[in-house]
Amino acid sequence: MTIHEDVAVAGAAPHPPVAVLFHELLGSVHKVTDQVVAQILAGEHAYVEAAIPDGALHRIVEVNIEALLRSMSGEPDDLEPAHDAGRLKAGYGVPLASLLHAYRLAGLALWDEMVTRAASRHRSEELLLVSSEVWGIIDRFSNVAADAYREVVDERDRRSEHARSLMLVALLDADTPQREASGILRTLGLAEQGRYLVVSAELDASGDDPLPGVDARLRHRGVRSTWSAWGAERVGVVACRDDQEVAGAVRSVEASATARVGISGEIRSVADISRGLREARLALECVARGSTGAHAYGTAPMDVLLVTQPEQAAELRSTVLGALAGSSDGDHLLDTLEAWFRADGSTAEAARMLHCHRNTVGYRLGRVEALTGRSVARPAQAAELYAALRTTRLVADGAARVLARPSASAAVP
Repeated sequence: MTIHEDVAVAGAAPHPPVAVLFHELLGSVHKVTDQVVAQILAGEHAYVEAAIPDGALHRIVEVNIEALLRSMSGEPDDLEPAHDAGRLKAGYGVPLASLLHAYRLAGLALWDEMVTRAASRHRSEELLLVSSEVWGIIDRFSNVAADAYREVVDERDRRSEHARSLMLVALLDADTPQREASGILRTLGLAEQGRYLVVSAELDASGDDPLPGVDARLRHRGVRSTWSAWGAERVGVVACRDDQEVAGAVRSVEASATARVGISGEIRSVADISRGLREARLALECVARGSTGAHAYGTAPMDVLLVTQPEQAAELRSTVLGALAGSSDGDHLLDTLEAWFRADGSTAEAARMLHCHRNTVGYRLGRVEALTGRSVARPAQAAELYAALRTTRLVADGAARVLARPSASAAVP
């Protein structure tokens, strides 16, 4: 004997001879509710700690038990009580596991009562045949309650994240009074006295986190931080206690970077945190376009100078390296020049980097001199070549974009 042809159909009813037992149990809903509520409060400390009013807890359990019995009696599912239960318990902070356990307790209480009634009427075998359908109904209700619970938690998290974003914007705003900024630090869980780093990480069109796991890495070092998406970047403030934590925080950010990331210089006053945002954005622009990595402000002053003066940088590039643009081997010459600088002027090391013979490196450097009129052997001319080369590797309009970004006072993450 089967109860349904398709047990997956919501609201499918138990076999009519057994369904009447579930319907009769509707008259004992209050008694079963008292039993379930007592079990919940005795076995789930989370409910006690949540301090749900007794009346509210009793009422939500009762309407759910009644709805369960009606579904088991063959009536269409009424899942609104389950939805309300999920929202209520999420609102009071009851853990999701405790919510689901309450449904299991209700199911067991109903099943025990039904076993007793079926035995007295010699219908135990019929009841066993509908057990999967009965627990399927309980699962449907508990799943709806869990979905409603998650909706509340997700919405609360979104509101919390938005509030933190607004506070972070205010913290990075130069116009925010220092006293107010100190209060924001407290609210965000950051120390009011210490050393701060501001981080700017580039977000691409996918919206993927450019610093996955950075918060966990910092917490592992005992360093607190707060983060928020802000336009086309992810911005963070990191609070450190000493030089060791500052150095460790920089390493954590570097290890997490999956995009271009800029790290400000060390900020020692709450009043200067807004300056850190500009430094972090400039540091980001010092990471070559199309590449991945973190750059700390102040570690490459020439790069900062170039990205903050885009027009002059473009002029420098054109003046020094313009002749290479029309050369068929221009890209090879630039790569060789870059390798030579990275190798600290070692032709042999540059050849190893480029996977070519050292004579090839020497030949290409000679081509650079012939086309530009500048030799890497002359310090002043080598400096011009290096500066022009860095300009080609960095986004020429980087500083223009930095300056065009909204200030903290005008931005809404």
